[in-house]
Amino acid sequence: MTNKMTSAERMAALISGQKPDRIPVIPFISGYSTKITGISLGDFYADADKCFEAQMASMRLHGYEQTPMYGYASCGAWEFGGEIGFPYKKGQGAPYVVKHPVNEIEDIEKLEVPDFEKELPGAYKIADRVATRCAEHSMPVTIQTGSNFTAASVVANTSEFITWLIIDPKAIHLLLDKVSDMFINALDFFADKYGSETLMPFDGGPSESNNMIPPAMFEEFVYPYMKKVHSHIKDLGINTVLMHPCADQNLNLPYYEKLRKELNWSGKYFWIFGPETPIKDQIKVFGDHDIVCGNINPPLFLTQPYEEVVEICRKTIEEGIHSPSGFVLAPGCEFPVDADPIKVMAMVDAADQYGRM
Repeated sequence: MTNKMTSAERMAALISGQKPDRIPVIPFISGYSTKITGISLGDFYADADKCFEAQMASMRLHGYEQTPMYGYASCGAWEFGGEIGFPYKKGQGAPYVVKHPVNEIEDIEKLEVPDFEKELPGAYKIADRVATRCAEHSMPVTIQTGSNFTAASVVANTSEFITWLIIDPKAIHLLLDKVSDMFINALDFFADKYGSETLMPFDGGPSESNNMIPPAMFEEFVYPYMKKVHSHIKDLGINTVLMHPCADQNLNLPYYEKLRKELNWSGKYFWIFGPETPIKDQIKVFGDHDIVCGNINPPLFLTQPYEEVVEICRKTIEEGIHSPSGFVLAPGCEFPVDADPIKVMAMVDAADQYGRM
């Protein structure tokens, strides 16, 4: 079936509140794209140009709407002076922390917030090069600016972090404040360089999920700092934010709803919740203003054949296609690195067959 719109036109229609010819597909592809150009996963994360080119090739080959971006779950450790390793060895799926900047609680006081003025800290040097390549192609510049809580949990020794929430909450608040300031500095740098209208910040992480902390801790340790950064996003005039509350965050939904209401922001969130959060619940909370993304369980792309993936996508589309402010077909987390290319094709085929508007 011939598409009436290009991918760029499709996304522009969605964001502006118009109806695209079919629902967009954002397969949350990152490391999978190494299959398309044949590079190693380590080079994907260590070399900005190879990272961009792999994602660009995957986007062109499969015909989905996701544009290149750079980020990973352990953001924060390198930027605050720690060390990370790139995934060159078998079994490694993303950059990982080799040395935490904070190993004793007293280290938090000594932390200096990266200022982005002399040299970009850590992975932001790589992200900036990917951003430049995106801007050259008139594509959105997606920069990681969250989650504050997940970043703090890798800046600190992760095994100690949860304990410190209980025994020294004042120190954790200081750490979260410093992480928030780093993200605000990042927003200022990239907005100044590329323009606020071009930016699509990315916020998401698993450490604040209900698998890790109860809602009362989310209210105390997550919400104030999330609001601090997102208030700055609003002040900069940024129009879209990609939000990925990873894992089970059902009990945190009221706080994400509160964020939306208290900000009174005219922009749009793209919400990609984990598969634990039903689409109908997302539509109820966010559908009148924001774009809801269908959250297929990522392992299904590894275990199910093409025909079954198409059927899973069909059911997901059926659940979300009538969301008032728009719907996108997506997994509930990163598309599996080792999935077969035909599984990406299944998503696009399902959107073509069942997602026509």
